[in-house]
Amino acid sequence: MDDQSDVWQSIRHHAWILLVAGLVFFTNLGSAALFDEDEPKNAVCGREMFLRGDWVVPTFNHELRTDKPILIYWIMLCSYRAFGVNEFAARFGSSALAVATSVFVYHLGRKLFDRDVGVWGSLILSTSLMYSAVGRAVTPDSMLICCVTGTFLAYVSAVAKRHGGQFGVRCEQPGSCETDGVLPVRSWREFVPAHWIEALPMGLGMGLAVLAKGPVGIVLPVGILGVFLLVLQQIEVRDSGSRSPADGSAATGRIGALLRLLTDVLSAVHPVRIWRAFWALRLPLVIAVAAAVALPWYVAVGWATGGDWLAGFLGGHNVGRFLQPMENHSGPFFYYVPVILLGTFPWSVFLPVAVWRLLTRVGVYRPRVSLEGKRPGRHAPALAAQLFLACWAGVWIAFFSCASTKLPNYVLPSYPALALMTAWFLCTWRKSSGSEWSVSFRNACRALATVGVVLLIGAPIALSIFLPSEIWLTTIGLPPLVGAIAAYGCSLRAERRRAIRALGVAAVCLAVLVVGVAPARVARHQDGPHFGRVIRQLFPEKDVTLATFDYFSPNLVFYAADQVHRLKRPPQIAEFLSAHPEGLVLTRADRWEQMSGELGEGVTILARQPRFLRRHDLVLLGRKIDLVQPVSDTIVR
Repeated sequence: MDDQSDVWQSIRHHAWILLVAGLVFFTNLGSAALFDEDEPKNAVCGREMFLRGDWVVPTFNHELRTDKPILIYWIMLCSYRAFGVNEFAARFGSSALAVATSVFVYHLGRKLFDRDVGVWGSLILSTSLMYSAVGRAVTPDSMLICCVTGTFLAYVSAVAKRHGGQFGVRCEQPGSCETDGVLPVRSWREFVPAHWIEALPMGLGMGLAVLAKGPVGIVLPVGILGVFLLVLQQIEVRDSGSRSPADGSAATGRIGALLRLLTDVLSAVHPVRIWRAFWALRLPLVIAVAAAVALPWYVAVGWATGGDWLAGFLGGHNVGRFLQPMENHSGPFFYYVPVILLGTFPWSVFLPVAVWRLLTRVGVYRPRVSLEGKRPGRHAPALAAQLFLACWAGVWIAFFSCASTKLPNYVLPSYPALALMTAWFLCTWRKSSGSEWSVSFRNACRALATVGVVLLIGAPIALSIFLPSEIWLTTIGLPPLVGAIAAYGCSLRAERRRAIRALGVAAVCLAVLVVGVAPARVARHQDGPHFGRVIRQLFPEKDVTLATFDYFSPNLVFYAADQVHRLKRPPQIAEFLSAHPEGLVLTRADRWEQMSGELGEGVTILARQPRFLRRHDLVLLGRKIDLVQPVSDTIVR
């Protein structure tokens, strides 16, 4: 491929990636109200900092918020200034960085394997439902994923520069890494940056990741790179023949494989090898750069809050969450297996096959694998790339599987690696001429079609119970069903390229429908934004004093009042209404029925609304007022 055609192909790939990512992450971005709990908490925090002109101390409801570091709020401050304080501005940063991550994944796939894997890895990531939802949400997860992916792209680019443009092999001609043009890379030292300056972007990415989500932004990337180099060192020891041949045949079967694995692990974590990897990666420089990026704000917020923010975040939300379940978010060790299968849908039907094929190719169950990628009758120039993805996903998922607190979004930074694994499997299957793995592909299509049928049958039942007015959402079952049928038919006719394209079109349609169209309709039923509209109709020209009892929605602080008082005991309601004659109280309808006679004269129900996805109503209490203008039917006159 000449330089000009290579440039045009790159432009075409970027155009497709930006088109797909733009559709997924920006369709109706600002049309849906914020979703409780995290979105309004983060959006309000950014708003309060914006109104104060404060770039250091995050607060929610005028109280110190220690849940998240500063990067999401800095981005929000800029978008609020550009677009105003609204839903689109609050979500803009997450969506923009989700698009950037899609581009990063393309370049990772291109350098690890080839351009096709990069394009499909980007599309798979963008249309994985959990990632596509988080990429549109007012949470710091999109920032963390972007920073971590950027860090690994900087590392892969530095290594690929040593190998003629590809990560795992040295090519006779730059840009061409076909099997016939491979010179094997044998030394693990060829998988570290050649010059110190190439380590600077890695430190920058880790520093920003620490500003996005905390210490995990540097601890896990360093751990992943370290484990990867330790594995390469162990493979090199095998390849050098320093192990006796008897070591690989002393035990057979599964027990033998486990014994060999245990021996390899103990050998790989030798302190000398860890020290070599530490210095070869130039980690002192990387850590110094990360500290220069992140530490100034951590010092500033610690100084401004007297250490309270650092104690709450580092102690409570990092060490505390790892050691003990918080907010009832716990689960078994295998918690993330079903979470990932749901989160990567619709591509999750191919993920087990892709992971299994990758593990067998990198030799998890085989005693002899070299960096040349040679086995009897095989040649795998992408071995190092496959090992890198396995370490990336494996270390990240294993770390949070050991944590006491478990949430689905904790493993999202492993999704780019999982997307590239899946893309590698699909592209390898498409390019092969034999029937290998075709049965697995068709079985995955059958599973996808089955899920589509289940959605078409089950969605109407669930919607009739929780959201009867949104029965049209049953259509979410159509894209996976139609896409699976089309891909299955194409695979039978050996039209593999069309089969994968059919899946891609179906995935884009499903993602846009689920995260771009449906939220705007579902969000209308939320109680927090609804009461915000009601209060603005009741008091169009004045600020209100609002309190809640036995109920709280962070959305109230964004939509209804600048500050919401939280009452803990029934007598406090009468005291609050006595101190604030025009004050309002939101509580459950059954609580009102129990204490209506104790609240004083004139207190009545001003509005009533079913609570979102719950079995009880909420009521807005206050003294009777003369309505300036007609209001919604939910207001009791």
